[in-house]
Amino acid sequence: MSPVINPATLGTLGIFVSTELTGDAAEETIAHGLARVPTVVFTTITDNNGGADAVVTEGTHTATNVIVTVSTGAKYKVLAM
Repeated sequence: MSPVINPATLGTLGIFVSTELTGDAAEETIAHGLARVPTVVFTTITDNNGGADAVVTEGTHTATNVIVTVSTGAKYKVLAM
């Protein structure tokens, strides 16, 4: 049985996990609430909508936002710490 982690607890540990988002091939600004520039950011495709390989391009992350561009229609999640 996997442990259940309350998302609110992650923030106190300095970890942000987004909800599932959908790419539109434009730069996305995702507020992370860490109050610092994350040192590690992972973006994972959860569903590429049956299409070709999804492309993820990271921008310059800030103390308030993670910046990514993801292929149109691809669903993804972001983890930052």
